Amino acid sequence: MPNWCEGSLKVRGEKENIKKFLLGAFTPIQPAILQILRPDLKAPELKVTEDEWSITLESSGKDGFYVRGTRRNFIENNSIEWEFEKQVLIIENYKAAWGIDSEPLAKLSKEYDIDLKIYGFERGMEFNQDIEIHKGQIIKDNEIKFDDYEWECINPTLGG
Repeated sequence: MPNWCEGSLKVRGEKENIKKFLLGAFTPIQPAILQILRPDLKAPELKVTEDEWSITLESSGKDGFYVRGTRRNFIENNSIEWEFEKQVLIIENYKAAWGIDSEPLAKLSKEYDIDLKIYGFERGMEFNQDIEIHKGQIIKDNEIKFDDYEWECINPTLGG
């Protein structure tokens, strides 16, 4: 079982590009054990609701979304909502196994012409990751280590 690097994913860009990112980068997930034990079950479906003020993605499953093109990166929510008046979309409960690989995120950033920012916490191995990507270019990908994780880290109970 992996340690999890957890945080919030921030997305910035033009309204249409963020909408395309939402619709193209997230897939509802079904636990692998269910696929093996119950192959007769339908895979979770994606429901999209949009009006003039917001867009919402909902998974019919209970395990959230997989981030396309990544290695074991997930959104551990069954719903993602973005209100158009907000300039930045903040997606809570981002999880990556062991650590966040910025390269697949850079590809998504370039594909959808958006900026991504994430600060992740990994309490098991006691490090943080600070990543910022602008339209496919990795601006920052820092691993932050601590002498005393519980004291120095701003949120030492997240991740692990």
